[in-house]
Amino acid sequence: MPPSHVTVKAPATTANMGPGFDVFGLALEEPVDIVTLIPIPEGVKTEIEESASEASLVLQERNAANMVASQMLKEFSLKIGALIKIKRGILPGVGLGSSAASGAAVAYGLNHMFNLKLDNKELIRFAARGEVASAGYEHADNVSAAICGGFVIVRSYDPLEIVSMKAPIDMQVCVAYPHLALSANKTEKARSVVPKQVPVEGLVYNVGRAAAMVKGFAEGNVDLICDSMSDAVVEPARAFMIPGYKNVKADAMKAGACGVAISGAGPAMIGIVNKKKADAVVVANAMKAGFESVGLRATSFVTKPGKGVELLEMK
Repeated sequence: MPPSHVTVKAPATTANMGPGFDVFGLALEEPVDIVTLIPIPEGVKTEIEESASEASLVLQERNAANMVASQMLKEFSLKIGALIKIKRGILPGVGLGSSAASGAAVAYGLNHMFNLKLDNKELIRFAARGEVASAGYEHADNVSAAICGGFVIVRSYDPLEIVSMKAPIDMQVCVAYPHLALSANKTEKARSVVPKQVPVEGLVYNVGRAAAMVKGFAEGNVDLICDSMSDAVVEPARAFMIPGYKNVKADAMKAGACGVAISGAGPAMIGIVNKKKADAVVVANAMKAGFESVGLRATSFVTKPGKGVELLEMK
């Protein structure tokens, strides 16, 4: 018999970090979702703390969790169902990996519940299935970071190959997002504006910066990571979707951030701070003010790179 319940913690994540579209991901220490899985006779049900204003975005999370659970129960021929309860700390739809956290938590929790003995690569494969709910197709940058923790590189999608690295201890992450009315297909819209063809100059620019960023993580060099966070392909095409983008970026750099980028599909933006050189709280406040300068309410906070999904309780 499976345990009566399994409870796990899944982190927020930020993807791309400038030049690493669909390749780079970073787990954040905060915020987190707490997810409890309970065996039931049949089917998959998901309960999420929600408000009416977020109903369409919450549906994405529910769909992501359901997709992952249904796929795993089917693939392993488990003649049982699952009730998934999500206590949300990650705001959906802002670019902080809410659906990825749901998918990662469900894959990790079911792995423990049924002693499936899956490795991280297999967990990522299942968790990525849930990204169809928000992005329209599977992608592994956020879910890889949510499962592995730290900084991840999706080296290959077919076959799936993930490289995981630690983040520098002096690295802090400032997050700011505007309070916008977000549609359920926001991520699909953000992906639709990504150029289908890339000029050689843009390719060279991004490959150079992506390679340098990896060297920065390998050496624990926050400044090199920050210097590599610019993007000549995807972010310029998406900037118009985020009111105040230029102000937030300029204000963050002026306040001491060493690198700024859109977090995933946005509208959240991240500012990286070397804590030996700048005050992350000052940077976060400046980013919030950048959004407010164009008439938007905004939220900002400071966090740092974090661990992947963790088991909290199994009884």
